[in-house]
Amino acid sequence: EDSPDWYGFDDEFDEYHVGDPSPPLHVRLVAAGSRVGYRWETGDGEHPCEVNWLDPEPDRESSDYEKYIEQLRKIERQVVYRGFHEPPSEEAFNIRLRNFMNM
Repeated sequence: EDSPDWYGFDDEFDEYHVGDPSPPLHVRLVAAGSRVGYRWETGDGEHPCEVNWLDPEPDRESSDYEKYIEQLRKIERQVVYRGFHEPPSEEAFNIRLRNFMNM
């Protein structure tokens, strides 16, 4: 609980996390065309942060560029934690979780 990576859940969310000691966000590899990166996302993969790309965008003239753009748009539509390239703070996580639960 003293770790800066610890997420303590509000009492109102305990029923959703009982017996689940895993962190709320995990690292997942992402690919768009030939470009590879990683992002933080929830265990179910439904609520990702923005992608941290490991290599540059393909050249516009490359044969891979169209496929890259198509897959990039799909990846960007999935982002819930817009502006976050690493896990949000516990407070920001709980705010987003509350907003999601109230939808």
